[in-house]
Amino acid sequence: MKAELKRTLIATLIVPALGLSVAGVSLAASDKSDTKSQSATSMQRQSAAQDYRASKLIGMTVKNAQGETLGKIDDLVVDVNNERIYYAVLASGGILGMGGKLFAYPVSLFRPGADKDELALNVDKERLKKAPGFESKNWPDWGNTQDRYRSEVDRYFGPTVTAKAMPNERLARASTLIGKNVDDRDGKKAGEIKDLAVNLGTGRVHYAVLDVDTSWMKADKLVPISLHAFAYPAPQDKSKNLTINLAKNQIDTSQGIDKKRWSDMDINDPGYQRNVDSYLSAMSSTMGTRGAAGPSGTRERNTGGRSDPSDRNRE
Repeated sequence: MKAELKRTLIATLIVPALGLSVAGVSLAASDKSDTKSQSATSMQRQSAAQDYRASKLIGMTVKNAQGETLGKIDDLVVDVNNERIYYAVLASGGILGMGGKLFAYPVSLFRPGADKDELALNVDKERLKKAPGFESKNWPDWGNTQDRYRSEVDRYFGPTVTAKAMPNERLARASTLIGKNVDDRDGKKAGEIKDLAVNLGTGRVHYAVLDVDTSWMKADKLVPISLHAFAYPAPQDKSKNLTINLAKNQIDTSQGIDKKRWSDMDINDPGYQRNVDSYLSAMSSTMGTRGAAGPSGTRERNTGGRSDPSDRNRE
């Protein structure tokens, strides 16, 4: 009888202890799972908000969530006056099989892909197939907010993912900006646009990269410059150069990038990002009131939220 009582007491003590032990393991596993989930979410957020070279985005493969190839990026449509990206233009291919058509998708739909040289477009492929497209020889009039194709795209994808029209917006293709010659205010060659650093996560053009001409400044460097620092020729003057509205002493070439490093350097390195942002902020303060420069080098007027038809870029 005493032996049976003893066994009962031992069992009474052991079971709660085991319960606590199992609960402890379960809680620990749960904590680890939550930590992993939070870490993955944090990494996705950081990854989604990274800068890209526009020159590398153009031509980059796009896949869906199943890893199927949708096509390649043919171009980006950017608002030079507001430093924003509106659309990424996809050259169809892969599972879309839409021949030579091009499709403009709001940049908010894109995410970094599984591979660093890929983008992900996580939209149902049937929906993508039904999206409005255009012929490669007949590009839309991006500068016109009433353009039929642009209106169709915005209406098809809806206001939650489509970038809203901004005051003084001036849309242009990134491919026409890259390689564009830049003059100073005296008409002397200052260099050319080497690249654009763009951020799909934020929808911003972080900065342009000016390849400084050594005849203008004794520095064979690439210098980050805000898009606000340039004056853009009138839409009908596509052959004319850009104008940089900065004097030489407003450009700190010590912040310049070695030309040989640009294509491979980590432009998302936190230290580099801090330096660039500090430099751009200082440059902005020397320019005075922020705002895009018009074709004549003067600041464009604010039209109260409406695009000024005379300033639309007819790319």
